[in-house]
Amino acid sequence: MVFNDTTTKQGMIQKFEFWTRQPDGTVSGTTALLQQVTGLINSGFDHFMPLLLSYDDYIRWDDTNHTDKPSGKINLVSGQSDYKITTDGNSLDILNFAKVRVLQSSTATNYVELEKMTLDDERVADAISPNPSITGVPEYWLENGNKIFLYPAPNYSATNGIQLFFERKQKVFVYTDTTREPGIPSPFHELPVLYGALEWNSVNRANDISLLNSIKQLIAEKRHDIERIISLRNPTRRKLTPKLTPFI
Repeated sequence: MVFNDTTTKQGMIQKFEFWTRQPDGTVSGTTALLQQVTGLINSGFDHFMPLLLSYDDYIRWDDTNHTDKPSGKINLVSGQSDYKITTDGNSLDILNFAKVRVLQSSTATNYVELEKMTLDDERVADAISPNPSITGVPEYWLENGNKIFLYPAPNYSATNGIQLFFERKQKVFVYTDTTREPGIPSPFHELPVLYGALEWNSVNRANDISLLNSIKQLIAEKRHDIERIISLRNPTRRKLTPKLTPFI
């Protein structure tokens, strides 16, 4: 579904007009209102971003409008354990780090994947506040806020020595967009519109309970379906945890 289609009336803006019971062309024909609605649709996208992002160390989704891969490289600096990374090469917010690899020497050419350290690991304090005498080839990485920490701190430097894999913010719409589509599977292109319409109707049609409930129900159905299809398209190996039965 394209963003704004004033010819065939099949765009996201036209769907917004439908779900807010506004006459055809009300939004698309009014610049100020079109700008506001574009913001609502972008905000609607943010509502279900957690469904698209992984809850583990697997990359589950990346906006199909991005023209590059969800990975990047930064320099490895001798003696430096912490690296602050907030955006990718397109200035898009990085929302989750999935994997970290490093070159194991200043002349190496092959990256080796590091093991992720959890915050309950006894070595966390040493990773965040390293002992200058403990350096070497990094084996672990820790994510804390918008920083990653390598452990142990490297005792060598390497250009582009750290390779990062991440999940990032979607590409937002601008009000002048026409043929651009949201970067999610096509059956769910209407979902950000529904969220935007729900917010608009909650303010402007608060007494239209039937309409509000219809939109909420459709959102719930589409949320369930998109979570399922993302999982099926991007399966991950799950660890089996034995069920423990206490002795009485």
